[in-house]
Amino acid sequence: MASHLNGEFPSPRFLRRLGKGIWGRLVRSFDQRRQNPDRLACSKNRLAPVKKVTMARLELLAALVETRLLHYFRSATCYDINRAILWSDATVTLCWIHSDPNRWKTFLCNKVAEIQAFTNPTQWRHFPGLDNPADHLSRGLLGDQIQSLDIWWHAPSWLALRAEDWPSGTLATSHSLPEEKKKPSQVLETTTHTSLIDTLRFSSYWKMVRTVAWIVRFLNNVRRKEKSVGELTATELTAARMYWVKVVQEEAFTAEL
Repeated sequence: MASHLNGEFPSPRFLRRLGKGIWGRLVRSFDQRRQNPDRLACSKNRLAPVKKVTMARLELLAALVETRLLHYFRSATCYDINRAILWSDATVTLCWIHSDPNRWKTFLCNKVAEIQAFTNPTQWRHFPGLDNPADHLSRGLLGDQIQSLDIWWHAPSWLALRAEDWPSGTLATSHSLPEEKKKPSQVLETTTHTSLIDTLRFSSYWKMVRTVAWIVRFLNNVRRKEKSVGELTATELTAARMYWVKVVQEEAFTAEL
């Protein structure tokens, strides 16, 4: 991952690569005169967490370390952080950074929010992983090897070109990104009341009440061992009337109930 600052101050580029449990960051500075090559300004690395973390998350943590290093660099040099250009070879990480933090799960949301607090998503760009000097930081090199490693000390050669000639990559599509919050499903429940019998079939109120009373007696006789026989009692007729009172209330005063 690389970052580069535009302006009178030598332009640092932050390059990071996650590998074998190490995060690496390089800050490269150069003036805009092409005869003056890029120079390594500072670097930072961190050990990967002991807890198992997905590669995509580690790439995001690497971007966060880069952001914090850029913030530290700004504090030390008073450079305008908004003029920086940050680079990453992880397309998923870039898509996370370019999206709304609230779209992702808590871990990603917090990290992306911090990155966006110090940098603008438009400052982040993609570059080929083969051109990443921080690869060597993660792989490990002997002192004499890194001393002669030109890409470590002077960055990829294309950074000296015009911005139009820098590499550009395609970000991952939004529908294929991991770690997205599951949208809560909403269940709407409606209750409709169905009358025991069709009231339009009756022309007499009392005939309708008695019919309901007989139906209720039948149902009770089916459920109970003791059977009711003979004419309808006053209690059964009262229960049938109360049933119709409840039906009318539910149909006419649904909001109040």
